[in-house]
Order: sequence, then structure tokens, then C-alpha cells
Amino acid sequence: MQNKVGNVVPSEKVIQGLVEQLSAIEGKVKAFTVELTSDERKATTKMRTGGEPIAKLVGDLAEANGVALPKISVDGMKSDLLLIERMKPLQAALDDLSQRIADTILQAQSEAWWAATAYYTTLSRMAAADAKLERSLKPAVDFFAIGRRKKPAEQPADKKPAEQPADKKPVEQPAAPPGNGGA
Repeated sequence: MQNKVGNVVPSEKVIQGLVEQLSAIEGKVKAFTVELTSDERKATTKMRTGGEPIAKLVGDLAEANGVALPKISVDGMKSDLLLIERMKPLQAALDDLSQRIADTILQAQSEAWWAATAYYTTLSRMAAADAKLERSLKPAVDFFAIGRRKKPAEQPADKKPAEQPADKKPVEQPAAPPGNGGA
């Protein structure tokens, strides 16, 4: 496996500094952002993809035609649209950073696990001749023993279940005739 990460590991101090910088940025954006609960996210009215220009058009037409609604302002809607426009570059930059960090963690996990399984295989073979190593390796042996196991009744993936005889196959029920409500 190619070693793409792990050659340059930042110090804890560097990471702490970056976390502090991100916290400072978070503090700066709190003035014009909100934090929703899971229930609030579910309850929000969702804008359709591409809805911003339509909302702007509707607002412009409402203003041009003197349409006013109680407790709903065109100016408020236009401010929301401006906030969306201004926040999108920030979200894109954060998404890119988040994806880069997630990709790096995923790659590091892959490389570490690949190496760990290679060493485990070697050590488990050596443990057969070394009782101390065998005892020391037991947590790893137990860990590797946990996981997906083939159930005794499971058929191998390359074998298909036997065909049922024609008289044992399930019979499809015809659809209910239209108009009787299925009763």
C-alpha cells in the first residue's frame, strides 16, 4: 500500500493552535448565524434547488405590484437571499476543508489498519511457538475474532438456493379489481 499520509504528523501544539483559530472564526460568525436543533432542522421549510432566483423574482414582482402581507416582508426575504449569497463561499471553503481532513483521516486509518493486519498475521503465526507472545497478543486475537462470521445455516455466496418445486412456489395474488376499494 502506498504511504500517502503519516510522514508529516503535526504536533499537538500545532493542532491546538488550529482548533483555537477555528474557534475564533466560529466566534466571529455567531453574530450572523444560528444553530438549529435536530427538530428545528426537520421543521424548516426547505427551499427547492435553484429557488433563490425565483424567490428574488417573486419579491421584485410583489414590490412592483404593491403586494404586502402581514408579518411577512419583502425586505426580510431579500435580506435572507443576500445572507445565502454571502454565506455560500464560506460554506464551500469549510466543506472543502472538512472533506480534506476527513479524507486524510480515512487514508491514515486505511494505512494503519493495513499495516496492523500485516503485523498481526505475522505475530499470530509466531505466537504458536511463543507462549508469552501468545498471551500478549490475546486482545488482538479477541478483537479480530469479533466481526462478521458466516452463520452455520448460511449458504456460500457462489451457491444459489435450490429451486422450489412448482407446486411449492408462492402464488401471486391478482390485483383487486378497480372500483371496489380492495375490499
